Amino acid sequence: MKLNFNKVFLFLMVFCSMLMYAQKNTSNFDGVYKSKGAAFVINKNKTFLVIAYGTLIKGTWTVEKDILHLKPKNPDAKFYVYARKNPDIKKGMRMSFMGDGVGSNILVGEFPDKMQPLFNDDANCMDYPNVHIFKEKLPAITLLEEQNYENGRGVDIPKLMYNFPTGEYNDFIVQYMKDSLYYNDFIFKITKQGLSEMNEGSEKPLKKSSQKELSDEKELNFLNQSFDMAFDADYKLVNNAYNMNDDMTEKIDLASYKYDKQRNVYVNPAVPVKGLNYKSDDFHYNDVLMKFDKITGTSQAQVAVKKLSKPLFVANCNN
Repeated sequence: MKLNFNKVFLFLMVFCSMLMYAQKNTSNFDGVYKSKGAAFVINKNKTFLVIAYGTLIKGTWTVEKDILHLKPKNPDAKFYVYARKNPDIKKGMRMSFMGDGVGSNILVGEFPDKMQPLFNDDANCMDYPNVHIFKEKLPAITLLEEQNYENGRGVDIPKLMYNFPTGEYNDFIVQYMKDSLYYNDFIFKITKQGLSEMNEGSEKPLKKSSQKELSDEKELNFLNQSFDMAFDADYKLVNNAYNMNDDMTEKIDLASYKYDKQRNVYVNPAVPVKGLNYKSDDFHYNDVLMKFDKITGTSQAQVAVKKLSKPLFVANCNN
């Protein structure tokens, strides 16, 4: 077959021109962009952060031609469970519930006929922490969230029942992931003026900031670590007042602590033994820490369960 070199040459010229245009528009777009009180931090390593008041979103990005896709890292489950063996608990077990938005629509207990609402209907004036002592140890912890409505966020949020064997553990933290922690992708068009939102009728493009939005690289690294500690952690460090390490002002290095095998806690070696307060209710007391390891459970489609009328916690401002 005889090639038409003129056509081939013309095609290559057009292709190269398009590639150069795309590279011109998509190169060096990493940086900080501000939008309506939020900052989009686009990193060179194909990760990003969205920082706003009370909000931290992390994920990865890809580029197709001149379109930038930001894919948030959403929770892969509605509940995570962390556990430890507590030598102070001789019988039964202890369970703490963490996360905003917990209420009567969350059921916890032993499947299938010993499931309780976490809170009473219209619960308010909730205390912190929410800790319950079970007189008997459950062979497994079953958790589900009843939903009679669509989440309205356009995001695929799992509607499952979760089952976590208790094994040798008797002290637990249940982390609940509310719907508002799930985000859709952010999509921008890369232009000479900045990042333009693909939504119809969107405002002016977001321009890369000419000044440094974050004080230093250490602050940015801590924000990355904060997200991982809250949503992607293999363990939780907790003091006796249930201040978790992801709520603290800086990451705690366990290597700087001494392990107390008898109590199964980590203590500050700089503090004399007699000066350690194992039962401190000081929210910021970090000389004694408990380590809760993330445990693996199973999930399945939700099925009908027998719901007991009495909630695990009663929270009412009138009480």
